[in-house]
Amino acid sequence: DALVDTVTYSLEGLRVVVDCAHGAASIVGPEALRRAGAEVIVIGAEPNGENINLEYGATAPRRMAAATVGHSAHAGVSFDGDADRCIASDEEGQVVDGDKIMGILALALHEAGRLKGDTLVTPVMSNLGLKNAMRSAGIKTIDTAVGDRYVLEEMRKSGLNLGGEQSGHVLITDLSTTGDGVLTALHLLSRLAETRLK
Repeated sequence: DALVDTVTYSLEGLRVVVDCAHGAASIVGPEALRRAGAEVIVIGAEPNGENINLEYGATAPRRMAAATVGHSAHAGVSFDGDADRCIASDEEGQVVDGDKIMGILALALHEAGRLKGDTLVTPVMSNLGLKNAMRSAGIKTIDTAVGDRYVLEEMRKSGLNLGGEQSGHVLITDLSTTGDGVLTALHLLSRLAETRLK
């Protein structure tokens, strides 16, 4: 319940496909989104000890994207086996990678006055389009070496609260000290729910 309580906006009215990669989020991922108010369609949630990440999850997001379209869902989210990553899909089946997710969350926190230092921390390999979009919105970016540990080190050193990688590792350090795919999904979908009401 504490995890859901951190979400500012309800997910009421959202239909979401959730791909659990037959992994750690197979129970808690769908349940967290349901408790936040979403209608949830679950795929890839039948772990047998051998099928983790096998053709499902954040490393194979096309299945989730196709299911999002097939179920006329508003969005899809896909975790990896240990649930520290989240990749998403829009209602048209376009995959939304970690760079795009970070951009969406950075804009939301910036608008709310909660993006520390008005800065996003990303590895040098992040998309130039993300950095340009952030600059246009008045958000600075800091580059690090590749790897979420380097992103986290920079965030701690500079007192910042949002960073991550294109792979879907997103760090929201106001709430967690490590990547948490379910937490990322809750925040991303909360933003979607909020913007649909405007």
